Amino acid sequence: MSTPQPFPYAALPAISLEEIRTAARLRGASTRFVRTDAIAGALAELTGEAVSIAIRRTRPFDSARIPTDGVGVAFSPAEQIGLHRSALVDVEPALAANLVARALRQRAPKVTDASRAPSAEVAGALAAVLHAALRRAHAGIPLRVVAAGPAAALARDLAGVQGRVATTWLTVVVGAEAFDARVSVPLAELPPPNLEHDASSMQDALVAMGDAPIALPLVAATCLAGRSTLASLRAGDAFVLPSFSLRDEGGMLVGPVAFVAAKAERGITGDLGVGARLVLRSDRLERHPWDHEPSAPNGEAMSDEPNPTLEVIEDAPVVVRVELGALEMKAREWASLAPGDVVTLGRKLGDPAILRVGGVEVARGELVQVDGEYGVRILGRPGGNR
Repeated sequence: MSTPQPFPYAALPAISLEEIRTAARLRGASTRFVRTDAIAGALAELTGEAVSIAIRRTRPFDSARIPTDGVGVAFSPAEQIGLHRSALVDVEPALAANLVARALRQRAPKVTDASRAPSAEVAGALAAVLHAALRRAHAGIPLRVVAAGPAAALARDLAGVQGRVATTWLTVVVGAEAFDARVSVPLAELPPPNLEHDASSMQDALVAMGDAPIALPLVAATCLAGRSTLASLRAGDAFVLPSFSLRDEGGMLVGPVAFVAAKAERGITGDLGVGARLVLRSDRLERHPWDHEPSAPNGEAMSDEPNPTLEVIEDAPVVVRVELGALEMKAREWASLAPGDVVTLGRKLGDPAILRVGGVEVARGELVQVDGEYGVRILGRPGGNR
């Protein structure tokens, strides 16, 4: 019997959060110019060999890490001149020779002389091959070759022009052989972190998730409530809604609704019809902020309470969302939605009804009518607090 051994945490690759964010920004920037998933296919067509490209890591540019024998090609949008908006692709000499030979339908060299600097002819031919691949994988913006030559020198020039540069290290497999390559992009050209993803990249991400289920809560109402009111709710109590946009038609609730993730502050809108049928307006986002805009101060003197701060906090209202179930579909089905599409909830509306504050469920119950007004009768609270 083998003896249990501690997990070798020291052997795990160390990746910083900044590296992950930079890699995401680089992917977002690259999709504006090329279809990154099509580059390997374009190279395969040009070389007649299967080609795959895998990202190893992304890190800030360091000239000491750029091999001195690499072959580099700088690309920029066609209307730009110089390196100030360029991306640098540099590859090891063996990959440059392999791509050029196969593109010319010649036998790829088995051995390359690493002691000799790559010739201008090889750099120019590599630029032609890569440019042809990028033309086939374009995203609607033509690119031009700015420079080709020794990769280390071009990398220093790019860093000198831009200052801060991010480098992604790649493994390129051509046929059965693996090679080293890098792509360096000025950080100024990368979209800042936490910006919204464009619609096409989000759609691609959903398609890639395939049959993974994604559920969005159906928000039927949003209102303000006092903290003390919410804290006092117990099973059997009714939380009466000051306003409710849905209406009863033949025993069915119909009207405008929104679909908002629990902690999110934006959602898509829709119209609920008879038979729990939804017409989605997925072309428009609607704000659902958790923060309540307080009224302007009136200069009232502080209370004589022992702790006036607690008194103020207790009186401050909070935003409450009322969720009546959720819409669950596969990721690829969300990706295929278009404005005006009709879907069905597939479950009873309002089962359960959830009160949510700041993204956190504070109570759940059932939708009821109280003297002609809609409300939620509390059935339970998280943690069994009744």
